[in-house]
Amino acid sequence: MSLAMSLNPQQRKRLHQITLVATFGGLLFGYDTGVINGAFSSLKSNMALTPETEGLVMGILLIGAAIGSVCGGKLADFFGRRTYLIWLSVIFFGGAVLSAVAPNVTSLLLARFLLGYAVGGASVTAPTFISEVAPTEMRGRLTGLNEVAIVVGQLAAFAINAAIGFGFGHLPDVWRYMLIVQALPAIFLLIGMLRSPESPRWLMSKGRNEEALTILKQIRPEQRAIKEYEDILTLMKAEKEQKLHEKSAVSIILNTPWLFKLILVGMAFAALQQTTGVNVIMYYGTEILKSAGFSEKMSLVANVLNGVFSVGGMIFGVLYLVDRFKRKTLIVYGFALMATLHLIIAGADYLLVGDLKATVIWLLGALFVGVMQATLGFLTWVVLAELFPLKVRGLSMGISVFFMWVMNAIVSYLFPLLQAKLGLGPVFLIFAVINYLAIIFVVKALPETANKSLEQLEEELSSGSETAINTSSGGERV
Repeated sequence: MSLAMSLNPQQRKRLHQITLVATFGGLLFGYDTGVINGAFSSLKSNMALTPETEGLVMGILLIGAAIGSVCGGKLADFFGRRTYLIWLSVIFFGGAVLSAVAPNVTSLLLARFLLGYAVGGASVTAPTFISEVAPTEMRGRLTGLNEVAIVVGQLAAFAINAAIGFGFGHLPDVWRYMLIVQALPAIFLLIGMLRSPESPRWLMSKGRNEEALTILKQIRPEQRAIKEYEDILTLMKAEKEQKLHEKSAVSIILNTPWLFKLILVGMAFAALQQTTGVNVIMYYGTEILKSAGFSEKMSLVANVLNGVFSVGGMIFGVLYLVDRFKRKTLIVYGFALMATLHLIIAGADYLLVGDLKATVIWLLGALFVGVMQATLGFLTWVVLAELFPLKVRGLSMGISVFFMWVMNAIVSYLFPLLQAKLGLGPVFLIFAVINYLAIIFVVKALPETANKSLEQLEEELSSGSETAINTSSGGERV
């Protein structure tokens, strides 16, 4: 009998409540990164933005997110996952209100930076929190729900902005109405986290063992909770014997070769997620469709399909793929399919003309987004949340996600420049080459994290187990 079947109704309800609340961090991630797109036209006119300030308003959130991801990991290790998510919800709320009432560009930039910091912090802390409360058998699906929440948040931002624009588009400051909506999910996150427990693994790292066992019994069958509790104690005892508890997280990383190598792998893997080009579609989808041949109005309408495929692909991956196949299997096939679609898009740009070219690129772009979100989109966060030991998990994930945000900013900045200089086809050829090369990295360097407890995975990685490091990327999960 599976763990899910052995949970009593109260345990199942409690586990799902905790997970749902934590995913509001992902929802805010998605909403706050997507909301500016619909508001930007009114904002530019109302605040008389110059090209330089336009770039700052767009980019400041990514800078804040990069800083928030690094600080978030360390602060979540110090204060606790739950406590830090509560503070992030307050920052989300304050940033939303300040952005909506901003009297000038300086205030708006400050608000966008605060929102970016909260987005970065949530991007690290929410999946870490979920992975530490989720049972091994359900960890991939439950952690993946955070990424589902991100794309749902982006789609919600597009839809709500469209509704506000339709009803109040005649107002010069309609962008303020769009931005204030960001405050609502922040309130839900705050209320929900106040009623949620702390991560039992974090509690045990602070010596609060009785509290941890009580929480485990709320979301596990009693025998399973006790066994998991004992496994964590055993691992902590081994760390104590190695005197790891006396060292800072940074010191442990720098002086533990296998761990330092693992973080390098995490950094590279996180950065590679952005070289798929997914945010080129999500940020510049309308411009790509216009360059392919659609009119401006048609591009706006057609671009909605990217959001629909993003959500659909994510849900399909989380519900039907993650618990059936190994992590590396899905990642390798995802990179291969995305690279192939990049090649076809480049070919369409070279060979087709007129409405046929525009339609083919439109459909291929949406299909690419669906494939990406069904595989690498959510699995990046799942794997990063599983990969690192408890003692340094927050900091290690924060460092990895920092490089993800940096690569996001680099790709987002370079795409319009490369497209203007080279054209759409060559840019997608570059993406194809990078994605094919990424397969080699995944096969050779990325550990398999599926179907193992966090404690078992840590033991295998620290001992240099070939099972953990070089698990084959092919085949179904046994």
